Amino acid sequence: MLTIRPAKNLQGKIDLPPDPDLFMLVSVTALACGRTVFVTPAVSTPQLTDWARSFERHLIFDWSAEGCTISPVTDDPAIRVVLPSPATLPWRDYIVFTLLGMGKTLVFPANTAKRCGVWQEQARRFGCTLHTAPFEDSLCLSLADEPPHISGEIPDESDIAPMLGFLLGNRAGHSFTVTNPLLSPLRTLAPVFGYALDVKSNTPKDVDPITRRIQLMQQKNRRSAASSGQQFTVTVDFSGTAGTTDDPLPVTLPGDALAGALLSEAKCLFPKNSLVIGNLPLESWATLLLPFIRKMGCKVSVQETGRTSFGSVGILHIQSTGLVGRKTECIPAAQYFPYLPAMVIIAAFAQGESVLRGLADLRNDEPDGIDTIEACIRVLGAHHGEMPDGIVLKGGSEFDGFDLEAPLGAACAAAFAIAGLRCTGNTTINDDLLGRRFPDFETLLGKICELRE
Repeated sequence: MLTIRPAKNLQGKIDLPPDPDLFMLVSVTALACGRTVFVTPAVSTPQLTDWARSFERHLIFDWSAEGCTISPVTDDPAIRVVLPSPATLPWRDYIVFTLLGMGKTLVFPANTAKRCGVWQEQARRFGCTLHTAPFEDSLCLSLADEPPHISGEIPDESDIAPMLGFLLGNRAGHSFTVTNPLLSPLRTLAPVFGYALDVKSNTPKDVDPITRRIQLMQQKNRRSAASSGQQFTVTVDFSGTAGTTDDPLPVTLPGDALAGALLSEAKCLFPKNSLVIGNLPLESWATLLLPFIRKMGCKVSVQETGRTSFGSVGILHIQSTGLVGRKTECIPAAQYFPYLPAMVIIAAFAQGESVLRGLADLRNDEPDGIDTIEACIRVLGAHHGEMPDGIVLKGGSEFDGFDLEAPLGAACAAAFAIAGLRCTGNTTINDDLLGRRFPDFETLLGKICELRE
């Protein structure tokens, strides 16, 4: 158990460590491409050790002080891949469908039948069939033998990540239309591997300045792209073999986007203090928390300092005064899930009511993802309401310390641990999974926190 004492203030500058979730994404991409990569910087954690063990018959991980060389196994690679619970798997849909597209059979814990059913329905929507079968105490998921017929219809927002993964696993190309800009790290990673992934707006540029002004106001009010008539054509080409040489392909990682969101949460809870976050990925898929806190009244500024294989990184400054609750549609939902606990805590300490919608897919996790977060909110003591697809919070209260004894995902445990810094009494958190994802979490808090006597 992790014990959190109340903090008086936060200060300092933190450069984020390399993102372990993107390390996993790169390893699966390298497997699909059949290409050896050299990932830098890369820091081994208990979570990544477990990941390497799951792929020991598929990938070879060679760690060094400079980084990690990841090489696909070419001599009799295994078909079966044993994956962790889908609720804890980063970039879940992309990774799952990339492996399925390669013809791998995926093994999940037995209590994931509901999630596997969702994947089967997604596959049907873009022309594929998935089969499930029991395997010992687990559940297997595999692609049917018949050739897939990928549909040209506009996919649902939740279908985009699995479709991209499936196309990569099949080494195929395709073009489809979406109604929101593509928020995916593949936009910058695909060209590194020598593949094409282009996104073009289908909305004509209107020469009428009044019309253009109205469209900008619609975007400011955060109406959906569909309601403002926008469409984007996504064209991908994953055919052929990535790269032209046998030398390891260099891939550079940005800082940990989830750690950046958690530190941003901490800054929002301590508005008068100075905390600067460095090495933060600045691409749109990595900064979904920033529009949320801007709407609540924060002033956010970023300064680009470098480039990685996943786009630009930089320094983040947040000025937080008088946070006010707001309504937020979490689209695309799957990419909001890692940041949802931090959003919930910020809303709990803001004035007024906050509504987080578009989270219905969390009901397919085991245990129910929304119920899990609501159980933590109740222990914290915040006022909240239940919705089929979201959470309603009435913030602005002072909270005593609290105890969360049940195992929690790393993002949830870390977000509520940071909430404990702002409480009036001590807090204890089950840190079993937290310590595997963030082994230096307690040390990090010690660097930036001045604790109360």
